[in-house]
Amino acid sequence: MDIPQLDQKIQLQITKIEKHLKIHFVCTIKSLVKCIIAIDKSKINVNLSVQPKKRDMNPTHIEHIGIAVKNLDHSIPLYEKLLGVQCYTIEEVKDQRVRTAFFLIGETKIELLEATDPEGPIGKFLEKKGEGIHHIALAVENTNNALYEAESKGLVLIDKEARKGAEGMNIGFLHPKSTGSVLVEFCSK
Repeated sequence: MDIPQLDQKIQLQITKIEKHLKIHFVCTIKSLVKCIIAIDKSKINVNLSVQPKKRDMNPTHIEHIGIAVKNLDHSIPLYEKLLGVQCYTIEEVKDQRVRTAFFLIGETKIELLEATDPEGPIGKFLEKKGEGIHHIALAVENTNNALYEAESKGLVLIDKEARKGAEGMNIGFLHPKSTGSVLVEFCSK
């Protein structure tokens, strides 16, 4: 049986089901091919073997919490005492004009952010708001896909596509004006 005949047969069965149950539903052709429809006299059994659409903006966990600090040399010992763990890496991300220090607690990291340029994003944040929580980062499977889905849902993006961040992560930010005044970052490896 070729595709047009199969499509016609499926459409005929759908029409019978709609009349019998007096309901209307919409399926894509792709979904229709995956539908197994059995009609037995007045009994109708429909088994949809369609997988739910995979969501790309579905965080697996909080990847890290970014905290802006004036000086890593002073802040690292404080956070080591506070968290009870050692800083495991310090890295400079030149294009973001920042030095970072990371602490791991379970699956979540604390990222301390020190400006290397007062005109960079962290420098401006520190000037305007002082030290404190800068952003929350959510781990996603694919940053570009998550950004695309976020934009399709009406969220405002800072990054239209992923860029490289600390620890080699692919990152992208959502604008706080569309996320309840919280700077949100998507991260993926």
